[in-house]
Amino acid sequence: MRTASITATLLALLLAPFVAASSADAAEDAARAPTTAPSVSKREREREYDGGVVKASRCMAACHNRGTGRDACLQSCAKRIERVVNAPAPATLEQLSACLEDCYTDTSLRKTDRETCKLTCEQIATLSGPGKR
Repeated sequence: MRTASITATLLALLLAPFVAASSADAAEDAARAPTTAPSVSKREREREYDGGVVKASRCMAACHNRGTGRDACLQSCAKRIERVVNAPAPATLEQLSACLEDCYTDTSLRKTDRETCKLTCEQIATLSGPGKR
């Protein structure tokens, strides 16, 4: 368990420059965008960008708070995500689930650290890209 939190921390440190660079690029693109461009909600952009990873992560995170019905809940999340356009590969969803489990089973994490851990899991899954159809 301790190794997982160390791994998550290292991954967060490795991904930080890429996340900062992409937000800077997004700000630059927004400044250049024409003012007549149709407005797209933040949720729609999020769905298009990550292929449902954030949606899957939120669903799976909610499952970890359940006791006996956790496995059924996780399977339900996986079935819902299969319907998303450009959905993550099943292996990516398994990796995401295992990563989130590490976030919840590490009792040394405070609430803010757990949220950071979950965010790192989402970023890793997003970088894996969509599954092949």
